[in-house]
Amino acid sequence: MNGSSRGFSQTLLMMLVLALLVAMQHLSAAEKGEEWLYSFQPGDNIWDLTERFLVDQSYWNKLVRLNNVRRPRQMPPGSQLRIPLRWLKVEPARVLVVNVRGSVVLQRPGEAEQHLKSQTRLSRGDRLKVGNDASVLLEFSDRTRQLLSSNTEVELVRINRFSDTGIGDTTIKVLKGESENKVPTRGTRFEIRTPTANTAVRGTSFRVKVPEAEIATSRVEVVAGMVNVTGDAGALVLAGGYGTVVDKGKAPMPAVRLLPAPKVIAPSAVMRQLPFELRWEKVPGAKAYRVLASEPGENNVPVLDVHVNHHRFITSSLPDGEYRIRVRAVDAAGLEGEESEVRFVLDARPLPPVAVAPPAEGKIRTLAVQFEWATPPQVSAYHFQLSPDRHFQALLVDKEGLSKTRLEIDSLEPGAWYWRVASSFEGEQGPWGPVQEFVLKPVPVAPDVIVLADEKQLQLHWQPGRPGQTFRLQIAEDKGFRNILADEVLDESRWSAPRYTSPIHFRVQVIDDDGYAGAWSPAQTVFPQPEPWYLFGIPAIAIILLAL
Repeated sequence: MNGSSRGFSQTLLMMLVLALLVAMQHLSAAEKGEEWLYSFQPGDNIWDLTERFLVDQSYWNKLVRLNNVRRPRQMPPGSQLRIPLRWLKVEPARVLVVNVRGSVVLQRPGEAEQHLKSQTRLSRGDRLKVGNDASVLLEFSDRTRQLLSSNTEVELVRINRFSDTGIGDTTIKVLKGESENKVPTRGTRFEIRTPTANTAVRGTSFRVKVPEAEIATSRVEVVAGMVNVTGDAGALVLAGGYGTVVDKGKAPMPAVRLLPAPKVIAPSAVMRQLPFELRWEKVPGAKAYRVLASEPGENNVPVLDVHVNHHRFITSSLPDGEYRIRVRAVDAAGLEGEESEVRFVLDARPLPPVAVAPPAEGKIRTLAVQFEWATPPQVSAYHFQLSPDRHFQALLVDKEGLSKTRLEIDSLEPGAWYWRVASSFEGEQGPWGPVQEFVLKPVPVAPDVIVLADEKQLQLHWQPGRPGQTFRLQIAEDKGFRNILADEVLDESRWSAPRYTSPIHFRVQVIDDDGYAGAWSPAQTVFPQPEPWYLFGIPAIAIILLAL
């Protein structure tokens, strides 16, 4: 072969190699972002993988070229093989209904509506209508999970999977409502369509909302990963921690940073009182907050989903149990931010009784104290405690198994007392009710009055009182004290006045420092001073002298 022939052959070979390289580059570029990575297992070979996963057995040659495999028979375990998604076998998949709360209606093509139940399998074309205060959790073949909130309506447009690769190919149409989505499998196709936007993801966590009152608006919030958002007039790539609003006929609005997670003031590990209250710090820019409560576990749906305008949440509707509560701040555009989560056990039932008597923080004077409380629902017995100690370390009375809502205790010493009651139902005692305090004060004793009198002055004396006590004195013309001559409040335990010229009746009572008046002393009578005997003889002597 002469030099010119060899040169031509070399040139032709180089052109073929370049053409092959260009073709491989174009093939690689065309499939970029639409690939599945398979890791070789012991015993694998390209021919078996082609038959197992690909739509055509002849694609093994394409796999070799795409992956630049030089020794197809010697692929060591752990080697990764790039496979374009469009080469994979596609087969219909089904969706599992993991959990349902409330009323959710299933509408299947050509069938009557039915109430959705857990463990139902859904297929392409099925439509779900989530009722008010209801929710449903779905799981797809690629382990993607979708939580649909109340008043949401969706249609399963495409429910496929790529053979047994674990990769899904799903399209959901959200006609209205809210969808919270977690797509854990890398490379899986998951698309949500709304009346104004499409969202496409491959391994991420995001939320899509179509408010019923704003059906021409969609909101997208990305928790983690990346989401492609397409509107009628443009597209946007959203990263984790950002959100956007898409109006009908427009492009997605510029991405905005989602509000930070509220700093929740963690409740006690075990909450024993109702109403339950949860507080968190205000988030700058927040117009509202969303609170979701559910039982722990990935298969549980929210049992409570509310929006509040203040940085606190109060409820008595949660039944006893273990809970996880998530709190998100909502901005002026209606986008929900990152969430905080707290966990606790609510053990507040049976509910404690409401105290009726003695009055809280009241002062009472009686020899026998009457305790009374109301009857809460589902109660079979009561547990009563009385103590002079606010912390109930020293108990004077500790009675369990009480069947009545009243209890009388006598012979209590004066002073501050504390009492509380708990309910029991079917052998389980609930939390103690609020500690009630009252002060037992001694009844002021009627004084013993001593009378001192001479011809001109009347003096009354009785035993001194305690600090702060005063005395009330009444003097009357009659024993029934209807015609009062004097009614005075005295600071001292004595009283004096000119002696009356007619019979009088008097009594004294002690008034305590809080205004409580004790019993009256026995009424006593003081007669006027008798005239000297010789005064009665003067008229007679005068008559005798006149007669003489």
